[in-house]
Amino acid sequence: MEKYDEKKIIKKFPHLKGSLLSNHKANLYEQLLTSLRLLHHKSPTVRIKELISFSDVLLQKGLYKQSLNQLHKAKQLAKNHHANILHLEILVLEKGIESRYVTRSHQKRALELIDESKGLRTKIKREGLWSDLALSMYDYYLKLGHIKNENDFNKISVIFNENLPEKSTEPLPFYGHIYKLQSYVWFNYITQNFASCYKYALSWVESFEQLPEMKLNDPILYMKGLHNCLSALFYCAEGKRFKTQLDVLEKFIQKNQASFNENQLVLAFIYLETAKLNLFFLKGEFTKGAKYTLGFDEKIAQYQSQIDVHRILIFHYKIACLKFGSDDYKGSIKHLNFIINHPSLRLREDIQSFARILNLIAHYELGNDDLIEYQVKTTYKFLLKLEEMQKVQKVVFNFLKKSVHMNRNELQPDFIFLKKELETILEDKYERRPTLYLDIISWLESKLTDNTVEEIIRKKRS
Repeated sequence: MEKYDEKKIIKKFPHLKGSLLSNHKANLYEQLLTSLRLLHHKSPTVRIKELISFSDVLLQKGLYKQSLNQLHKAKQLAKNHHANILHLEILVLEKGIESRYVTRSHQKRALELIDESKGLRTKIKREGLWSDLALSMYDYYLKLGHIKNENDFNKISVIFNENLPEKSTEPLPFYGHIYKLQSYVWFNYITQNFASCYKYALSWVESFEQLPEMKLNDPILYMKGLHNCLSALFYCAEGKRFKTQLDVLEKFIQKNQASFNENQLVLAFIYLETAKLNLFFLKGEFTKGAKYTLGFDEKIAQYQSQIDVHRILIFHYKIACLKFGSDDYKGSIKHLNFIINHPSLRLREDIQSFARILNLIAHYELGNDDLIEYQVKTTYKFLLKLEEMQKVQKVVFNFLKKSVHMNRNELQPDFIFLKKELETILEDKYERRPTLYLDIISWLESKLTDNTVEEIIRKKRS
């Protein structure tokens, strides 16, 4: 079936009613998963767990030595792939066998297992604390995006500092070190300290470069590190470094995508396409970028069920900005409406907010004054509700609200005044947040000259 219809199944097989059908479905699903596991046995995690299950089968038959041999193989794999949780599980099983049965292992074996377990538990605890902090920072970003004022900075700083693990002279395990770097990457990204964000993201990538085998063992985490480097460089407007890192990402994907699983292919698509779109912004090539996005909806649809809502919203916003910059206001509005009308309003509130501002400006460019008058009111209420109203937004709102009732040929002085007012406001680093999404100053300069937004931004970036 292209679309699952349980009524049709029951009609065709009347005896499959109630719990019987449910049991059949559960059994079929389990058989499918078993088949998939057998097909994807190359995954280190699956292989380690498979060896653990082999050990259990041998143990049930009383073959203790052979059982321990399987655990030994599993342990070596766990060590090689820095799978500390699985490593600890293997140690627990080893201790269970050694303590219950006469295995004739050498006398120091018990002490070795105890010491190994103690050291591993300490590593896992420290690794867990850093992973908790990294996740809490990521969750904050998904919900609220970048900070918008000093109060936000103090709030996120308290959350970050209160949850920082205690300092230790002991080196962190590989993943613990990556989680630590992730925590600092997200903190600096949220607080708009993009130079520091890049520094930590680069250290993340270099950690993989020092252990090349980990790039293939965990390609997603390696690509994510490159993605964060690219994001930070984008906001620092570092075009040359950005292109260099983009080449590294693209070459890695091209070289290894044949061995990628579906999940890795999806994330490779997200990271690579996000970077390619951002490169158009860095070069000021809005028209070229807008052409590149033709058919992008079909590309996204390919992975619709696998790409999270947050990523989809970001793609639509970037495409909307490219189309706005290429003077395709109707095309821009189409993608902005996707964001505005999306049911997940609590996700990426900042994108929801700036989508509404850009939507207002696009309608202004199209001369849809009746729509602007209505949308100014609804957008104002929306932003107040989300507490997203900043000075930049207020002055733009006031301008658009006033301009609806004025002759557009007489707006030149108002454009000049608005530009000066915004430039003064943007001297406050926390008020610069809107420029991360929309270069309002360049738009105003296009109104004051005969140049397009694209021409103005390209001159600034050259």
